[in-house]
Amino acid sequence: MAARIGLLGGTFDPIHFGHLRAAEEAYQKLALDKVIFLPTAVPPHKKRPDLSPFSLRFEMVRLALSGVPYFEVSDLERRLPKPSYSIKTLEVLKEQVPGGEFFFILGFDAFLEFETWYEYQRIPTLAHLIVVTRGGGDEAAFAAKVRELFPESKQENNFWWRLPRGFSVRYLPILRLDISSTFLRKAVKNRESIRFLTPDPVRDFIFAHGLYAADLASPGAREDYDKSPE
Repeated sequence: MAARIGLLGGTFDPIHFGHLRAAEEAYQKLALDKVIFLPTAVPPHKKRPDLSPFSLRFEMVRLALSGVPYFEVSDLERRLPKPSYSIKTLEVLKEQVPGGEFFFILGFDAFLEFETWYEYQRIPTLAHLIVVTRGGGDEAAFAAKVRELFPESKQENNFWWRLPRGFSVRYLPILRLDISSTFLRKAVKNRESIRFLTPDPVRDFIFAHGLYAADLASPGAREDYDKSPE
C-alpha cells in the first residue's frame, strides 16, 4: 500500500502550537502515515529581510517535533534552487518516494491567493490539496475558490472536490488556535512571555540564540521576559 504522506511547509519563524495542531489533526483525520515539515529556504511570497537563517528555523522545527514518531522535518528546500517553489519541492519528493500519495497542507488564507503561486495549476497534479481552516464556517468561500481555480473539478460534498488524475481538494476544519509566528516575534520584541505558545525546547532555543530581540541572550533576560524565573 502506498505511503500517505502529509506535507506542511512554511517559514516556521518560529514554529508554534498552531502549526503542530494542524499537522496532528491532518495526520489523524486523513489517516496519514506521517507528516513532513518543510521549512522554506527563500519564501517567494514573504519578503522579510529579518527572516531567521534557515539553520536556526530548521533546528526549531526539529526540537518541536522531538518525540513524535510520525512527524519529521526535511531540509530539502535548503538544497533546491531559490526561491522555494512548492511545485519544485513536490517534483523532487515524487522522485524520492515513488508511489507515495502526498497531501499538501496549506492554510485557508494561503488558498485564497493560490493563483499567485508559481505554476499553481500543477500542484494538484502531484498531491491532494488539504485546506485547513481554524474554526470552520468558510465552506462557501472555499467552494467558490475551488470553482475559480479548478473549473474542471467535480464536487463530492461540501468538504471534498475531485480533480482529474485522481487528486482532490479538501476542506479540513481544525481546532481554532489564534497563534501566529508574527505574534510570537512581536511578543519577544516587546518583552512579553511566549510560554504555552510554542514548545518549551523552541522557547529555550529562542532565548539561547537571542532571536527576535537584540538583548534576549543577555544574563537574566529569560526571567525578565517570562516574568517567572525557572
